[in-house]
Amino acid sequence: MTQPELSIIVPAYNEEDLIVGTLDAIQDFLAARKERFEIIVVDDGSRDTTVQRVEQWGKTRNARLLVNEKNMGKGFSVRRGVEESRGEFLIFIDADLPYELDAIDGFLQALRAGNDLAIGSRVLPGSEVKGVPAARFFAGQVFSWMVQGFLFLGIRDTQCGFKSFRAAAAREIFRRLTISGFGFDVELLFIARKLKYRIQPVAVRMIHHRLGSRVRLVSHSLEMLNDLFLIRSNDLRGTYK
Repeated sequence: MTQPELSIIVPAYNEEDLIVGTLDAIQDFLAARKERFEIIVVDDGSRDTTVQRVEQWGKTRNARLLVNEKNMGKGFSVRRGVEESRGEFLIFIDADLPYELDAIDGFLQALRAGNDLAIGSRVLPGSEVKGVPAARFFAGQVFSWMVQGFLFLGIRDTQCGFKSFRAAAAREIFRRLTISGFGFDVELLFIARKLKYRIQPVAVRMIHHRLGSRVRLVSHSLEMLNDLFLIRSNDLRGTYK
């Protein structure tokens, strides 16, 4: 099989209503490009028909399906996709496809220019955010301020679910990852900074937002706050060396 240049990793959990449309959009976007690519869907123990729909879709397209036996968390699923990927450049994106895919141009330009990570940012000039509830947006901003005050400076949007890596850098980062839930974004960036990798934020347009978000504002905020202390504790114990 020809080695792909680009691996797109899509973690999914109970996405039967959206997953085929998401995969169609990714396939159509990438088919018009010169890069050879693969799409990897990591099902995180879905209890609906997500697996069956991806299996059917993948029969005639360049896709692979990995299935977690039970729900393990987004961080675990992305890490599994990274481990199974074959591309030179890796990108992960949320299964509800909230971001315009044209940011991939900026990601690849940044990676080919020598950066190790190119990460989506919703707070750069040229970025656009529509339809995000005010409470969720404010909570995200507060969390970003806490990250900068407690862990590291310089990255104003850590939680954008659209990130890219050189494959070698991704493997070094994800093999050190300890957080399987939503806090994995912060941990992977903390590890990347520890390893002195070059990180380039790229403006993204978030114009499609899921009605009825899966994010539970209070419980997930507390979980992510705990993750900040866990990351600091891991660092003090030398976990990331």
